[in-house]
Parts: sequence; C-alpha cells; structure tokens
Amino acid sequence: MQSAAEKIRVGNEAQAAAQAALAAAGWEVIDLNKLAKNFRFVDLLAKQDSTRLFVQVKGTTTSEGKFGALPERAEGLDSLADHLDAIALYALVHLTPDGPVIRFGHAQQVASLAAKRIADYHGKLRYHLYITDFTYEATDLAEFVE
Repeated sequence: MQSAAEKIRVGNEAQAAAQAALAAAGWEVIDLNKLAKNFRFVDLLAKQDSTRLFVQVKGTTTSEGKFGALPERAEGLDSLADHLDAIALYALVHLTPDGPVIRFGHAQQVASLAAKRIADYHGKLRYHLYITDFTYEATDLAEFVE
C-alpha cells in the first residue's frame, strides 16, 4: 500500500504529465487545484476555441496500469460539466520507467465501466479500470470530443 506522501507524488506527477500533454496538443490548460487547493471532482480545465473540458486526472505506478475510480465521482463530474456546458473527461496516467502513458475517456464511460466491474466482483475491488480500457491520446481529443 502506498504511503500518503507517495500518493501525493504520483498524483502530482500524473497531473503534470496530463497538463503537459494537453498543452502540447494545443489546449489552454488551467490547473484548478492551484486555484483552490484541491477541487473534489476536477483537476484541470482545458480550453480550445469554444470547447471546454473538465479533466479528472488519475495516476498509477502499478505494472498493469490499474486505476481506482468510483462511479459516483465520475457521474458527479459529468453532471457538473453538463451544467456548465463543458465535456467531462478522465485522464488516466500510467507512470512507467519509460515515461508516462496517457489515455483519455469520457466520464460516463469511466462510470459505466467501473460500475460494471464492481458489480461483477464479489469481494473488495480496489482497481476498476486499466490503461488498456482507453485509446484516446491528447492529440486525438479535438476529434474525440466533437
């Protein structure tokens, strides 16, 4: 089990990687956690023309690229984004020795997949998603979110 300091390090590294990937793909990115210490549902706001993305970043260092995600949180992000005319996404960042692997998925997709995996498992399930569940990269987002 990760220490609190390790969780913070992984989270910060994952968020920085997602922010850099979005910026490199032409998105203007605002780190919402810097504005208000820690937002509950969203880490980054990315803007390109009239499109706004609310991005929740999840980081992992597991060898299989496993992530914990709660359906309720993903649904909350989706609802918030919908009310503010934005698109809700998750950035899944697998921190590997060769560098970060970053994939994006819609919050509804994350909620649905996590809920299904929780329902199918009859024990304590810590990880609900895998990096391989998602294919979109930051360079694909303009097409992905249309």
